[in-house]
Amino acid sequence: MLEPLLKETSDKTTSKPEMENVEREKQEYKLIGTFLRTRGLKLYAYNSLKNLLTEVDITHGDTIHLIPDENGKLRAVDLELEKATVDSRDIHFEALNWKNAEKRLKKFKQGEIKELCNLKEPGDGINFY
Repeated sequence: MLEPLLKETSDKTTSKPEMENVEREKQEYKLIGTFLRTRGLKLYAYNSLKNLLTEVDITHGDTIHLIPDENGKLRAVDLELEKATVDSRDIHFEALNWKNAEKRLKKFKQGEIKELCNLKEPGDGINFY
């Protein structure tokens, strides 16, 4: 009596590649923030759980949304200049190069600087005259 039950369940098993495809489809990307970057600096990420420092890949977007305003003129909205896919568990910061990123991380670990993240948020005390 157990044999027919086992045969039925063995036919319905999924293979490992099928399970991986389903897992890839479930992955979801969310906007976690917008930051102002400093020209000439690279973006780095530090994972405190793994004690791993990595450089973040930045892609340059070419999308501009043009919306007509009250006067009928087109206005650029949501400019996508640079985009980066980041892990929300990491601490992100800017540095000139790898050597300076390691120095900043070392100072953070020793307690010389309070916060590793040095990214500026829009409207964070920046004045245009």
